[in-house]
Amino acid sequence: MAAALGKLKQWLARKRTSRPSSVSLGPPPALLERYLQYKRLLAANSVILTTVADIQVKMDEGFLFDMNYVREACDRLGQEVEAMVGALNGMAGGRYAALDTARLQVDHLVAEELIGAKLQPAPLALPLAEVREGFFYGGKAEKLGDLTRLGLAVPAGFGVSAYAQKLFFESGGLEEFIREAISQSQIRNLESLREGGEAIQAKIMAQPLPPELSQAIAEHLAQLSSDRVAVRSSALQEDSFFSFAGQFETVLNVPRDQVEARYKEVIASQFTPRALYYCHASGFSYQELAMGVLVMEMVPVKCAGVLYTDDPRGGEGAIINAVSGLGSLAVGGVVEPDVYRVEGGRIAAQHVGEKSHMHVAAPEGGILDVATPADLQGLCLAEDQALALAELGNRVKQHFGVPQDIEWALDTQGRFSLLQARPLRVSAKLKADYLPPQIKGAEMLLSNGIIASRGAAAGPVYLLRDQDLDAIPQDTVLVTPRALPEYGVVVGRVAAVVCEAGSATSHLATVLREARIPALFGAKGATAVLQPGDLVTVDAFYGNIYAGRLEELLKVPRGGDDGVRQTRAYKVLERVLKHITPLNLLDPRGANFRPDGCRTYHDITRFAHEKAMQELFQMSTGRLDEEGARRLVSTIPLELNIIDLGGGLSPEAANLVKVRPEHLTSRPMLAYWRGVCAVGWQGPKPVDLAGFMSVVMSTATNTNIQERLHEKNFVIITHDYMNLSNRLGFHFATIEAFLGAPGESYVSFTFYGGGAELPRRMRRVRFLTRVLEDLGFRVELKEDSITARIDGYDADILDEKLEVLGRLMMVSKQLDMVMLSEDAVEQYYREFSQGHIPQRS
Repeated sequence: MAAALGKLKQWLARKRTSRPSSVSLGPPPALLERYLQYKRLLAANSVILTTVADIQVKMDEGFLFDMNYVREACDRLGQEVEAMVGALNGMAGGRYAALDTARLQVDHLVAEELIGAKLQPAPLALPLAEVREGFFYGGKAEKLGDLTRLGLAVPAGFGVSAYAQKLFFESGGLEEFIREAISQSQIRNLESLREGGEAIQAKIMAQPLPPELSQAIAEHLAQLSSDRVAVRSSALQEDSFFSFAGQFETVLNVPRDQVEARYKEVIASQFTPRALYYCHASGFSYQELAMGVLVMEMVPVKCAGVLYTDDPRGGEGAIINAVSGLGSLAVGGVVEPDVYRVEGGRIAAQHVGEKSHMHVAAPEGGILDVATPADLQGLCLAEDQALALAELGNRVKQHFGVPQDIEWALDTQGRFSLLQARPLRVSAKLKADYLPPQIKGAEMLLSNGIIASRGAAAGPVYLLRDQDLDAIPQDTVLVTPRALPEYGVVVGRVAAVVCEAGSATSHLATVLREARIPALFGAKGATAVLQPGDLVTVDAFYGNIYAGRLEELLKVPRGGDDGVRQTRAYKVLERVLKHITPLNLLDPRGANFRPDGCRTYHDITRFAHEKAMQELFQMSTGRLDEEGARRLVSTIPLELNIIDLGGGLSPEAANLVKVRPEHLTSRPMLAYWRGVCAVGWQGPKPVDLAGFMSVVMSTATNTNIQERLHEKNFVIITHDYMNLSNRLGFHFATIEAFLGAPGESYVSFTFYGGGAELPRRMRRVRFLTRVLEDLGFRVELKEDSITARIDGYDADILDEKLEVLGRLMMVSKQLDMVMLSEDAVEQYYREFSQGHIPQRS
């Protein structure tokens, strides 16, 4: 026994080497670089989640965006994910090289979706009834092919594929010439655009068509009965939401022997100054706009015009514009057309336009502008004709599922023909009729929640207390204190999610928006106000929660413009998001939580963020030397060496080897120190002789404890970060905290060891577990060790919990000595809870 006591005395009295005067007070470069890499990673993480949130909101709420937005968003995401992976490897010495491999794979998939389907060799021409979406004949021809198969009146005709243009350009060596001319044009200089465009057009018009294309056009012309046709543009992106209306050429009343020349004229119209500018401004390249061409029989027209199946300003009813003769004047806005408003199967209003002149087919081809005869200056359509046309438009709208902008013609026999159909952008209607900010007469339980995923849903409250996600019933409203990524597994099971904390740009918010599950975050007091089993309605339009089921909220129509969802940009982004937003790595403890399990940008972001926190947590493991360390001197007899990586100490401490608590400016360190000081340095609990001897014997025989007793207490700090490696008595703890943005703030805690025999040490960690779980930590307990973590809260809340953690460390030092029975666990838990944990109101 005497020998053991002697050895213990030697360990505890080990002589410390005096501090060399030449040691720098600056932070160790390796530690500083690791922390700076972590900050770079957090910055990239924030940009990624914010960008994804913006994309999801734009898509879900029908905002107008184009391919330029899609490309810029994807480029930004790719760059930030690359920065995030690079920062993690910088922190970890390149140990996560496999994550960069996963990133490159996702980059490739995103790039493939942005390029879109490549033009494939296909029939160079097809009858209109056989033209379908995906055949590369362009939007105009594809939609008219749809209507032809639907049995609606569409003039006979055929489409020439966009691949035919590719063949034409390649056979004549035009590709390189066009590329060079466009590269030399200046998008902001109209004269430069004009010169480049004219050079390209002249080259196209001078180049003969490939024999096989010329033959295909001739064969399909032979199938038409009319000797005059219309040759119309049908670019691949035309008649999507970005309709390119008026940008490309349409030639009417073309004799058969001029069709090839007019075909080239339509192809060349891609290179007018206005089309080139529109192409650049909308984010398209001319390769993407490869031109299909539509050839249709001319209709012997009496009158023609445009039909809007819905009022584009958001009102009720269909709008018909009509002019005498060919419809080219109606769509060009040159003359005042007749206007009809059709509501509820009746003419609600009509107006006779001043149709002073009209377009007619010229005998030799082309069109003539002539004065409108007196007998054609009245209303173009009789009442029954206007109603029939509106009904025809309604059939087209029902077929495509969105409001339509339709060009029509009425022939001399009184028959309507459909010449074009494209999505009509209708202004989003105000929801005032459906959803005032607060529904009158309803009981509001909570207000001002952060809208994380827009929508409304109702169901019984399920309060998550024990993290048992498998027990959550179907169609409930999940209520939790935090917005943890792991909760993504509830998708498909819950009606709505309500979290007391969390950010709209968090991992969970991204998952819920993807699944279109209404969610409110930052709903303070939700776990106290919302009682399990109570039926509630979550209003994630205005951020409120109401008692009961409110049908008027649940019937609110989806916001935004459905027409946008028909655009190429929307469809491309929808495909791209499959490689961006899904989160497969929900649980850091899961078997798939590794680089080769990352399938999306979101997976990579989640993995990198989690591993970066682990890398940072390990900064104080092992032996830290005293380079850059200062001694904290206070009334608490706790030997603590501080390494400031920036902003953790006030400027007055810049040259001080010894600093005092008033020099601390690190927010997490200040919070923890408040807790330490609130309890103060108390002597050990009264112990029995057996307890004391167990300390002596276990210390004398445990090599790990011998080694750790020689370590010093270090804390690495910045203005928003703390990593504390702490020895109090015979136990060891590491506390890491970052108090930044809501989705980034966290506190991690590890604890093990002690001086008493194992049963007493195990009782102490059970006491700690009870307290930590009350504070909201997720705790993993193994014998006499604890690993715990809390995140998903705002920095203000974590600040309070750090203070309680400081109190807990002071109270629990040497507490294992007196843990004589299981009753002691409950006793000390009750004492600490009553004396040190703020009670929730």
